[in-house]
Amino acid sequence: MKVTLTVQASNGDLSHVEGEGHTYEAAKTAAEARIPEGSTAIVIRTARDED
Repeated sequence: MKVTLTVQASNGDLSHVEGEGHTYEAAKTAAEARIPEGSTAIVIRTARDED
């Protein structure tokens, strides 16, 4: 499972961070750990890995 977060910085700039894990919760936690300080996740997208 892959989670992509759209992140908004305090100045309004947008970026993306990703996280992967075996479950949604693990992937979301991994992505959230990559959010830069002072930024906020505003959109969450998910994708399952194709095995």
